[in-house]
Amino acid sequence: MYREYGVAKLSGLVALDLVEEMRVALDEHVANPGQWVTDAGFRSQRCFGLGDPLLRGYLLDPVLGENAARAMGSTTANFFFDHMFLFEPDTPIDGHYWHQDLPFWPVDGDHVVSVWLSLYDCEPESAALKFVPGSHRERRFYRPLGFDGSPMTGDLGDRAELAIDARSQFFDHAAPAFHEDPETHGVREFSYLAGDAVIFNTRTVHSSGGNNSPDQRRLAYSTRFIGDDARMMLRQGVFQDPALLPDPDEHFAVGAPMRSRRWPRVYPMTSGDE
Repeated sequence: MYREYGVAKLSGLVALDLVEEMRVALDEHVANPGQWVTDAGFRSQRCFGLGDPLLRGYLLDPVLGENAARAMGSTTANFFFDHMFLFEPDTPIDGHYWHQDLPFWPVDGDHVVSVWLSLYDCEPESAALKFVPGSHRERRFYRPLGFDGSPMTGDLGDRAELAIDARSQFFDHAAPAFHEDPETHGVREFSYLAGDAVIFNTRTVHSSGGNNSPDQRRLAYSTRFIGDDARMMLRQGVFQDPALLPDPDEHFAVGAPMRSRRWPRVYPMTSGDE
């Protein structure tokens, strides 16, 4: 299913006892946020889990890495980054935020995947992710916009001279409002029990509405992986998440394999890997 549709559900990926421990750990990070936090009416926080022993064990689990590698069709899977999303009950948002993840990140390739884990039961009314199946096969991206619908740009600093002119990679418009005609576009909605996950290609168009449940939290923890064909990329004129760049002392070349101490090998594990 993943290869054809760019998305597949992984039921019961994480046992409920670990789910409960992860809820506690993530709530601690909500109370004590790190550097990379976004508040757009809901909480988004990234690049923090490797420093937490419990979360690190999950993120670097070779079984999780093997699932990612097999879905990608890659012989390897390296951890790229982690990302938490929290919608408290009764957190509506205007419309839907249809988007593809990849253009925001300094990477290119087909072997880039997300495993989105739901830590509570989650239905469409409580901001469950929905997808446009097959959209990962389109070779161009929809114009990347922020959560508020405005264009996103960023300062690449000393690495700006390495960026490519990426205009040919993008449509000249944002993603359509696929939810307004879901049958025509084949929009796929999932419901999740706590511990269920969905794995998707980061070119696959996806979205969620707000959390309109009066009493149900929506807490999701997404792990991003990179595989064999992932290559470094900086796109001029588009926000490129600075949290995802290699350390300043590490080599960066557009088109080079993704190599950084920040992105440890998860699958297959070899002697000396962690």
